Amino acid sequence: MELDLQGVRAAGTERKGRGRGITGTGLTMAPQGVLKKILRPGAAQDYGGFGQAGKAADLAALPPRPPSSRSPGADSPSPGGDQSPSRSQDDIGLSLRRALSHVSSAHLRSDPPRPYEGAGSESLPSAVLKQRLSAVSADGRKGSSVSEKTDRRPRNVGSLPPKQSRSKGSSRPATSDEGTPARRASRSEKEKSAPLFGGSDEDAISPFGWSASLALPSQKKEAKSSRLNLLASVFLSRPPVLFFDYEPFCGASARDPGRILAEEDTKAIGLTAAPKMYFVIHTTKDVHEYHAVVNTLKHAGLHKAPVGSTKFCIYWGPHPSPELLRSLNPFQKVNHFPASWHLGRKDLLGKNVQRMKRQFPKDFNIMPAHFTLPDDAQSWAQAREQQPSALWIWKPVNLSCGKGIRLFSAHVPAATEKKLASKPGVVQRYMDRPLLINGYKFDLRLYVVVTSFDPLKVYLNSEGLVRLATEKYDCSPDSLKNRMMHLTNYSVNKHAAGYKQNLDGAPAVESTARSPSPEAEAGAGEDASDNEADSDAGQEGEDVPEAEEQGEPGDGAEETEAQSKAEEQASKWSLRQLQDYLTANGKDYKLAMARIEDLIIKTLISAEPQIVNMWQQGANFSTASPTPIQQVGSNQTCFEIFGFDVMLDDQLLPWLLEVNTFPSFSSSSPYDKRIKTQLVSDVFTLLGISPFDNDAVEKAVKEEQAKRLQGLPKSLTVVRTHTNASIKTATLRSFGEAEWRLILDTHDEHMRRGNLRRIFPKQGTEIYQQFLSSPRYSNLVLDRWIELGGERCFLPDARDQLPLGIPPQVCFAPV
Repeated sequence: MELDLQGVRAAGTERKGRGRGITGTGLTMAPQGVLKKILRPGAAQDYGGFGQAGKAADLAALPPRPPSSRSPGADSPSPGGDQSPSRSQDDIGLSLRRALSHVSSAHLRSDPPRPYEGAGSESLPSAVLKQRLSAVSADGRKGSSVSEKTDRRPRNVGSLPPKQSRSKGSSRPATSDEGTPARRASRSEKEKSAPLFGGSDEDAISPFGWSASLALPSQKKEAKSSRLNLLASVFLSRPPVLFFDYEPFCGASARDPGRILAEEDTKAIGLTAAPKMYFVIHTTKDVHEYHAVVNTLKHAGLHKAPVGSTKFCIYWGPHPSPELLRSLNPFQKVNHFPASWHLGRKDLLGKNVQRMKRQFPKDFNIMPAHFTLPDDAQSWAQAREQQPSALWIWKPVNLSCGKGIRLFSAHVPAATEKKLASKPGVVQRYMDRPLLINGYKFDLRLYVVVTSFDPLKVYLNSEGLVRLATEKYDCSPDSLKNRMMHLTNYSVNKHAAGYKQNLDGAPAVESTARSPSPEAEAGAGEDASDNEADSDAGQEGEDVPEAEEQGEPGDGAEETEAQSKAEEQASKWSLRQLQDYLTANGKDYKLAMARIEDLIIKTLISAEPQIVNMWQQGANFSTASPTPIQQVGSNQTCFEIFGFDVMLDDQLLPWLLEVNTFPSFSSSSPYDKRIKTQLVSDVFTLLGISPFDNDAVEKAVKEEQAKRLQGLPKSLTVVRTHTNASIKTATLRSFGEAEWRLILDTHDEHMRRGNLRRIFPKQGTEIYQQFLSSPRYSNLVLDRWIELGGERCFLPDARDQLPLGIPPQVCFAPV
């Protein structure tokens, strides 16, 4: 990436020049120095250091959005989320510079726009979809401007039997007469009718060798099979995945069913009967059986299996052991990455961020000054001497719900200091100048979904929680013991007289506050850590029955006005409410959210080496796997939903408080219930879980194991076609099978995103490569693909860039 470092003056001056466009995209970015100032400008109050002040950047110095003159190459969709061929290039992709100052207001609204708006992005009913699939199947290169005779098949794409050996570094078999005209003509005819990625016609359509035979229940079990909702891929000839609609009582509108396969569609692909599929919930002191999770799984047609069962497709429990990961088949998913506690534990998170800050002091000033006790007791004492006016907050390492949190001034009694230094905990610089809402302190709970760390793929939920304290803020020394003023966590404030539920537009009832049940209190510690604005830890009270949540119908106009007023006074706001409040008070909400996205990505990168290393130790499928071995990135059997707790200061700078690896999915209000149920459903659909029958997969595993015991070669091995150096200059046609599997999976996943928005990778995020401990090939592949146009390469008018054998995209409407 080439950036022009000249042409931008200091804050308050006029811009004299623009940053050059990113090569191959036509997009313009702000010069690097300005970019850093926008993301983390020096603030009058620096909570990350020892009182070193800086000057806030003038937003007027940011270059204005350039006119629409982009070339194909953008990754990020428009606010509507579609990928319409008829839309302008300017609407399809966003550079990071534009994201900072011109992010669509619909990206993080509590009521995002319908994803099926826009020309060419209409939802496709199953009958229409079936016709369209048939039409494209008959004309395999529909919309292409290049002759069918042109050989554009990628290297290593399987037009050859898998047992035929290949010479090293070559994509063709080592034969002596392959170069003759007759041989080439024969091979060309075979390639036209060959399956996409080698193997048999039945097994070659999936990134994991999925076939309908693996999903067909045996005759004995066929009577017990259940109806599953299957979602069609946006690509021709790729297998369907499980679809998770919103549970009907959560208050959310149903998802668009346009891509759900009808019964005749499933039979057409060989699924004459649906398999019976299972989930496992392993409850511990940190993991609870939430209604949002269980109801979503059951509503999708899945059945609960006991802990210890191996026939699940989704495992919801504590962090997986390497042994569990090695026992998984490619169609199973677990809800944690191994070693993600490097983000969830307050002490480890602080060490990771501080390590990155030593290497990149300006870029990683994202967390208040942090000390781990008892090891850093002496350093903390020195910091208090250097900052006599600063306030400090002490937190236990492994407690939650605000338990044990204490606030201190610089003058700590000797006895108290000795006591704190004798037990494990963390001390952070207290943010004494937070941004306030009507005089009340607040923090943000943002839900971040990671589907992979290798490559890194990160999504941000469009809705989150704005959690307010229940007493107006005052930072005088006399107020430090007032927990309901300084802590914003639900567990502290729910008993306050001023606490009010967010009814999410539902009519108010006489009494919304009630004492939590014993069961709720017993589970009230699920967020793995706490902070000054602690997590929604634990069961936030039982899910309120629908009659109590909805109330009784009343007069429409008066009721609407009352609901609006009640929401303004609620102790939890939506991000849409926060946006409206900040805009009304002259604050730039879009800039704040762009900075928060930057903070999220950097936080995940800080723990990426530890997580990937342990993931790779246990994530390899057993040698008896019935599927091809994909050698671009780790095997994708893990996902995780993180709860990021972030606070904005009075300069609109975000500061990381903590990351929760066990965020609460219980419901303390109708608003909580809706957004958490929607989040769970969106994540499960995003995962792309293939239907499979456990007995059929076990049989295939045994057959593969028997072949290997006899010394027979693997059914199919996928290898990369580039090095870390050559991939940076590769073309789309030079990508091989391994690279295209990764790209197709990534785009298919993105088209199942629901209310999630991908923040990494996208156009402009290649600047984060400098922070990664090592350049991972999978990240470089996606970066290069995005640089070359990203998802635009699948539009009908751009398919001439692709090699032969890449399936056409037949649907452009995300779900």
